[in-house]
Formats: sequence, C-alpha cells, structure tokens
Amino acid sequence: MSDNIKIKVLDNGIPLLMDKIEGISSASLGVFVKTGAKNELPGEEGISHFIEHMMFKGTKNRSAKDISEEIDNVGGIINAYTGKEVTTYYTQMLSNRLEIGVDILTDMFLNSTFLDENIEREKGVVIEEINMYEDIPEEIIHDKNGNLVIDGPQSNIILGSVESVQGLTREKILNYFTEQYSPRNMVISIAGNFSEDEVFEKLNSGFGKIKKVEKIREYNGKMEIKTPKTIIKKDSNQVHLCFNTIGKSAIDKRRYEVAILANTLGGNMSSRLFQKIREDRGLAYSVYSYTSSFEEGGIITIYAGTTLKDYKEVIKLIEEEFQDIKNNGISEKELQKSKNQFLSAVTFGLESSKGRMTRMANSYLFYNEIKDLDDILNEIEQITVKDIEEIAKEIFDEKYYSLTVLGNINEGELN
Repeated sequence: MSDNIKIKVLDNGIPLLMDKIEGISSASLGVFVKTGAKNELPGEEGISHFIEHMMFKGTKNRSAKDISEEIDNVGGIINAYTGKEVTTYYTQMLSNRLEIGVDILTDMFLNSTFLDENIEREKGVVIEEINMYEDIPEEIIHDKNGNLVIDGPQSNIILGSVESVQGLTREKILNYFTEQYSPRNMVISIAGNFSEDEVFEKLNSGFGKIKKVEKIREYNGKMEIKTPKTIIKKDSNQVHLCFNTIGKSAIDKRRYEVAILANTLGGNMSSRLFQKIREDRGLAYSVYSYTSSFEEGGIITIYAGTTLKDYKEVIKLIEEEFQDIKNNGISEKELQKSKNQFLSAVTFGLESSKGRMTRMANSYLFYNEIKDLDDILNEIEQITVKDIEEIAKEIFDEKYYSLTVLGNINEGELN
C-alpha cells in the first residue's frame, strides 16, 4: 500500500480510505456498498438498482430537486451506479466545496424517506429504462447471455424485469436497505486534495451513526457455468452473438492470465479476432471480448455483431481461434502488448481522483486491503508465455463452450 494512503475506521466500523493528492483543487468521494444484483433473492430482482434510484428521490431534509440543485449550484457532480456485486454513490467537488458533497451523501444514507408515492413514480421510470434496453439488441444479448450461461445469483439482471420491479414494495425496499446498507458492507473512499482530519470528523459524525445490523441475509453464492446454445428470436437487421467459455474469479491468482487471453482475442483493434473477422473478411462491424469475474467464478465472452448470412462463419472463426491458442499458445509479442496495455490502463486510472478512489475501494472490498500497485504490476510482469499456454489448455475446452445468438433465426439452426 502506498505511504500516501491512510485508512481510518469510523466509530461503527466503516473503513475510510484516504489518498491525499497535492497540487490539485478537487476531490472525489465515494460510498461503496458491497451489494448488487447477485445478492437479490427470487422476487426482488432489480431491488439494488431501484434503491440506487430512490436514494436521490428525497430525504427528511431535502427534496430530489434540492439534492441536484445544491450540487449543481457549486459546480459539483453527484451520481451512482449499480453492478452485480457493488453499488456505488459518489461526488466530485472542488476542495473548498467538499463539505457540501459530504453533507448531501450523508443525508441520503441516513435520511432517505422512500415514500410510497415516489416508489410508484420511480417504478414507471425504471420500467421505461427496461423497455428502452429491450429495444437495443446489443444490450439485450449481454444481459440474456449472462442469465443463460451462469447458474447462480450472478446471472441476475441488474435492472430486474418489469414483473419484479412492479412487485417491489416499501417494506421489501426498507428490509433490503437495512440489511445490506450496514457498516459491515460499506467502505468510504476519498482521493484528491482535502483535510484528512476534517473529512474523518465530518464522516464520523454522520456515517458513523449508521447502526450495525447483526442479521445477515442468507446468500448462496455458488456459481456454475452452463453450456447452452440459445437462439433469441428477434426481428433485427443484424445478428448479435456471444460465444463464451469459462474464466476465473475476481480473486483467483490466474485472473490476469485470463485477462491477457481475452485481450489477445478481442481487446483492441489489433487483436486476433478483430483483424480476422472484421479487417480481413469484413464479416462484422463490431467484434470484442470481455471477462465477467465474480468472487465465485468467471467467464470469457466474445461478442460480434454480424449478419444472417455470415454469423455461422463468425462462430467458426472464434472456435478456430480458441483451438489455435489452445494448441500453440500466444507469442511473446502478444503477451508483451497485453502487459503494456494493463500498465497504461493502471497509469491512466491513477491520473484521476475518481479512478484512485474507485481502485482503493474495490481492492478493500474484495481483498480487505489496498493492494500495492507495484505488486499488481509485478504479478502481471511475471506472467510467461508458458503460463498462458497452460491456462489456455484448461479453459479452451468444448465442454465449457456456450453460445447465445439474437436475431431473425429459426429454432434448430445452431444444431
């Protein structure tokens, strides 16, 4: 951990991570709650995302308009986002206005009202958000793919469904909020130019009052990978597909090796699949890869947006590339390129207070420490072509392959 990073603990046990950056005039402050779509039980899908919306709909002291106006009036930013494992609320402020951002976030966490009329109104907003995504094939394919391929709560869709959102009640919301938004699930992270003593005192007098909750919601985090070939029938000029194989968890030591494989396949415009599918053959406009990693496991996904005429050829090329890497590995040049891109990504992240704030929080939430960046980069630098060859032989196996295809395709065409 950097000597510049300090960790203090609020009276109720919430860790406060502080990275003071001299020479700038702003600060990013985030409250990270270790809960998300994967923590939701049947019948409450989408509740994490819905609560994120509701936190901005008014407190005992401020209306929704007051929250946004107070931040806007001083030129600040306040926002939030929900993931599968973490829900994040953050503000970016000029250093001399930071107290306003702290006060508003504190008010939201301690005094949000969750009024019935606001809940009903927001249901309409979220349902429209769901419907909007349903009209975007490239959005549908990724959500549906994860839902079909992962057996476990990690497959839950962040937005939920129209039915699950309609079924949310104030009682369900308050129960989930009380259980999950408790000190044992929270980390506060700040990076920028600020007074450490003043920030601690202010946060401790506010967030330090959140009561500890002994009740722990039952959570079965078991995750298995399924291997279906699924057609999602939809009128569309394009065919969208996700081809998957097994990956590694977010806490597995070999996760960086998997990330290097994914990067080599489709991480950039010079990657193997981008060159072969788009540049050499013109079979798709969009081709890329990504990893989905959770504490319990992960997958690698190759996405392509192609045509009805060409989609089977695209699938064939992906399978062939998997097999080629399994048999022959990757080159030293490809390995070094991926390492350089990781180094660049880390460096770019360190150049923004928001990036530094987020890195600290995620590291602490999942490892209970702030991992030293030099140690992480050293881990990556130590990876060899032989390591990649070994992991490729493990994960590029047909028994782990799955496929989700969306488009105007008839049942049985994938057989």
